[in-house]
Amino acid sequence: MRTARLATFVVALMALMTGGLYASGFENTGLGTTARGLGGAFRAVANDWSAAYYNPAGYAFLADNQFGGALALFNLRNEITPQYVAVDDFGNEYGWGIANGQTLYNYHRVLNNPAGGLVARMPVWGETVFGFSIFQPFDYSIVWRLYAMEGSFMRAYNPRVIGSQEIPSDHYRNDLDVVAFQFSAAHEFMGEKLAVGAGLQLLRADLWYDDLTFRANPRSSPISDRPRDRIPEFTDNQGVGWGFGLRGGALYKLNDKIDLAITAYMPFDITVKGDTRFTFIMPQSDYVTVPSDSPDTLFVNGQIKTFTSDFETKLKLPASLALGIAVRPTERLTIALDAEYTLWSHYDGLAFEYSAFNGVGDVETAWHTQNLIEPVEWDNAGKVALGAMYDVGSVFTMLAGGSADQSPARDSREFTPQFMDLGTKYGFNVGGTFHINQWDLGIITSYFDYPDVDLRGLTDPNADDIFDNFPAQYKAATYETVVSFGYRF
Repeated sequence: MRTARLATFVVALMALMTGGLYASGFENTGLGTTARGLGGAFRAVANDWSAAYYNPAGYAFLADNQFGGALALFNLRNEITPQYVAVDDFGNEYGWGIANGQTLYNYHRVLNNPAGGLVARMPVWGETVFGFSIFQPFDYSIVWRLYAMEGSFMRAYNPRVIGSQEIPSDHYRNDLDVVAFQFSAAHEFMGEKLAVGAGLQLLRADLWYDDLTFRANPRSSPISDRPRDRIPEFTDNQGVGWGFGLRGGALYKLNDKIDLAITAYMPFDITVKGDTRFTFIMPQSDYVTVPSDSPDTLFVNGQIKTFTSDFETKLKLPASLALGIAVRPTERLTIALDAEYTLWSHYDGLAFEYSAFNGVGDVETAWHTQNLIEPVEWDNAGKVALGAMYDVGSVFTMLAGGSADQSPARDSREFTPQFMDLGTKYGFNVGGTFHINQWDLGIITSYFDYPDVDLRGLTDPNADDIFDNFPAQYKAATYETVVSFGYRF
């Protein structure tokens, strides 16, 4: 009972921690040092508590009860050189306050991704193995400061904002955490050759999404003449939602040397609700005269207009299907291969619907309170992982692996600072696990390499007069270290 209480405390403590590293889209790269050391090729191995994420059927073949946890520490090394410009009728390039031509870096943080689980064999239906685990199947965290309020453009557009404390310091942010509280069960069939497992998830989604939108000035000339043709709108959206997910798998021992696995994952859409803070930098013009009681005054008086509202958006999470094989050429060596296919076409971006406005006033309400859409047209994506583990005696297991992860964003015209998924990325992992009596202590280091992207030209595919991409030169790389523990009892 003391062990069970300790395990429950450790798992609960990890649930309070946040952060994340992402695979394609905003999927988590995985958890556990054995699985991460194999590059994610763990579905046909599935021999510890982290099988809840990869293949819950593996629980049925565990010889001992166990609990464990893992913590991934990582650093995103992303950079953007903005090329956010338009061309006028005379061929001159101009922008609206973005720091063009400067190489800028994401807000530096050492992020973390915790996970933990408890597995126990119970006298139910003969013997069935049950487990409870907490981890993040989807996760993303990135912050950018790309707006240059000290530039010559801002002095021409609205000199009042220089040094203003009303302007948000973070201009683009995507902090998304989907935490799964998963209850799993697994059972053996066919004389210990086949195992089938399933997991029921309660999902909690936390979303913090900041955006800078350059809205078309709705007034006529000369009020909307350059540089007042686009008006910066900052939105700060923070909300929470709950949902469910199902994860299942099968593990078949073809013979003493080969294991085969198949898994499927089906998360359901989550409705996220919360609060939004709006900040509009309205233009200033000293030479355009308008009646004092006209709505036009708001577009020439240089006001920084702020107000709040409620919001609702639907987070459309993708399903996935995966296959795995593990081969043991010798007693000490295991080679594993996984292939996963994720239905990212189900995710079509975020559509924010606003209501219950507070402080907006009665001037230009329809324009200021327009719903905003962050559309994407992602494609389904595949991932292949290959890894090997070698038992160096009974004390240490050496791990190495790699992966190729296809990006769902195949059309680079859709890239924004909130998603740095630049193309097929390659991961390389190496490390090991120490076995000390009933304890397993592991450490893995990983490197993920992304292609460089040079994106030019503003696009508006849904024709709502709002640019849906962010032209820039993009570069990205990620470094990660994972530590874990497991206790068998």
